[in-house]
Amino acid sequence: MPTQDVMTGNKAVAHGVRLSRVQVIPIYPITPQTSIVEHIAKFIADGEMDAEYIHAESEHSAMAAAIGASLAGARVFTSTCSQGLAYMHECVAQATAYRTPILMAVVNRTLGWYWSTGPDYSDMMPEMNLGWIVVSVESNQEALDTVIQLYRAIEDPRVMLPAMLSLDGFYLSFSSERVEIPDQEEVDEFLPPYRPRYRLDPESDAWPTALLARPLHTRYRMVYEEVMRDSLHILEEVDGEFGKRFGRSYGGALDTYRVEDAEALLVTMGSMTTAARRAVDAVRKSGVKVGLVRVRVLRPFPSEELKRIVEGVGAVGVVDRVVLHGTGCGNLCMDVKSALYGMDGRPRVVNFVAGMGGQDVSVEDFVGMAKKTFRAAWEDVDSDVEYVLREEELVRRTVRLKGRYTIYPGSLGCAGCGASIILRNILKVLGEETILVIPPSCAIVNYSDVLGVPYMLANYASTASFQTGIIRAHRVLGRKGVKVVAFSGDGGTVDIGLQALSAAAERGEPIIWVCYDNEAYMNTGVQRSGSTPAYAWTTSTPVGRVWRGKAGVRKNMVLIMAAHGVPYIATASIAYLKDLRRKVEKAVELVEEGVGPAYIHVQQPCPTGWGFPPERTVEVARLAVQSRMWVVLEVDDGRLRVNVKPRKVPVRDYLMTQRRFRHLTDEEVERLQRIADAGWETWMRLETMGRLPWYT
Repeated sequence: MPTQDVMTGNKAVAHGVRLSRVQVIPIYPITPQTSIVEHIAKFIADGEMDAEYIHAESEHSAMAAAIGASLAGARVFTSTCSQGLAYMHECVAQATAYRTPILMAVVNRTLGWYWSTGPDYSDMMPEMNLGWIVVSVESNQEALDTVIQLYRAIEDPRVMLPAMLSLDGFYLSFSSERVEIPDQEEVDEFLPPYRPRYRLDPESDAWPTALLARPLHTRYRMVYEEVMRDSLHILEEVDGEFGKRFGRSYGGALDTYRVEDAEALLVTMGSMTTAARRAVDAVRKSGVKVGLVRVRVLRPFPSEELKRIVEGVGAVGVVDRVVLHGTGCGNLCMDVKSALYGMDGRPRVVNFVAGMGGQDVSVEDFVGMAKKTFRAAWEDVDSDVEYVLREEELVRRTVRLKGRYTIYPGSLGCAGCGASIILRNILKVLGEETILVIPPSCAIVNYSDVLGVPYMLANYASTASFQTGIIRAHRVLGRKGVKVVAFSGDGGTVDIGLQALSAAAERGEPIIWVCYDNEAYMNTGVQRSGSTPAYAWTTSTPVGRVWRGKAGVRKNMVLIMAAHGVPYIATASIAYLKDLRRKVEKAVELVEEGVGPAYIHVQQPCPTGWGFPPERTVEVARLAVQSRMWVVLEVDDGRLRVNVKPRKVPVRDYLMTQRRFRHLTDEEVERLQRIADAGWETWMRLETMGRLPWYT
């Protein structure tokens, strides 16, 4: 029997994935998408779902893993948004060439410039030409149902195309509604197991190929476009059959409202449509005959269906949450104009651009749009494109008071945040002639407003490349004495940022890299990183009947950097601040001599993510060192020295201060004790070697 529950849009998507019996899920966290894969992780950890869950080190790799899994014959899901979708762009394009029926949820969020975590469609629209089916949903119930519908459609042998499920970040992802969860047996009857004709398997009779055949490119694109166009009918068939079986359908490609006698139409997509419906009802009461069309299937665009609906209508008002810069209108408006261009007696098309960066589009806003569209059916209006603006907020400007502070009092950081301690101490040494390069992290969110030195927000995967560009420009312009310093969390260091950091190390760039390691992706809500210790609970490695927290041990960044021959490498702790400052001084000496890079890795206990009272941050940091779970050392020109050799305390004393380890059994605690002891013995042996063998 179906059940009902109140849930967010992201949880509704996760339930849809569970009910669809997805087999492989590659993931990488980014707000506001992340809780989808957190819910899926919980299903798997508790034994409610049987699937391979891949902790990728970046969105690019997540999509690559998705393509590989789909080619091998599995049902695959992933999700992302914004910068993450842009980063995986290369692989997103590749998915179409192989005809992989991957489903990806895109939880819309502003892309790039004018930084915002609010929703608009600037992330998804650049991907619209890559050959993916794209479906936009209005409600949480539709999100769950569309997951199931899309797997049925895209795995159809007549289709075999990847699909994006678009849902508005925050408005749907984190808002709760009542949702009916279908019965698993009914879903199984509607959605059979995936049985691809072609798969990467030596036992298969045929396997997929993407030919490097330039002369055939135009022909392949033509065939692909025919398949894409034909898939529209299959999407509509699936929606109709879903409605008969489950009692809910969504209009196929276009969802209409009060269009029968309409003299003008609003055209929308996504969650804003709910407010638009109320606006239509409001203006109808005053005799303004306006209807509504929600574009549900954006690719393939339902041009013929739209022409049939608008026939006899005087004007169409298209509401866009994105601008197609250089064309004077939004993306949806451009699609509508293109569809209607050859139509006899086509209606006038006006465009409203609203809600960029997540700004709310109210019922009152839609009332104004409806009235203007209705006027446009009968008379000239001021402009065919209108930006729906609100009173602008004042833009805060940070004035740098040279010679006073490198970091000012106060911040948005959580109580007990160790990053604040690290920043204040390293900037005390670095001084004013410093440029900070900070990737997405707690640091950029919580401390950028109080910095008294120049800084920039870098792309997550390319922080060291930004540093390289800055330092090379200062060199060619003859500017000396400027330190270019990365301040990055562990995810931006050991995972997605490692490739660029490795390249900068290989080139010997005279930069400083400070990793503040809180041992998880804290900024997006405590997901596992490559620096998360074994058995630690995170939201993407939850503890359940099947899972016991993180499987596997953390990456050893000291040895990774040593393998590059980095001239100065150090670890540090906020419990030993004099040692930290000395190491920053050493790093400054090196880069001022043109030698680099210098790499400093500081453990930063996180009260929020680790689960301890904020007043115990420094105490927890000290216990980490005393238990030898965190070793304070340095590698100076290949010579390794352990700087703090404490009187040993049991690992249990450190672990039990934190909620993330409270689930551990005695056997698991003992294993962590063995890992700590073995690590300590290794460092002691390396210390006695003199110069490490990787240095020449």
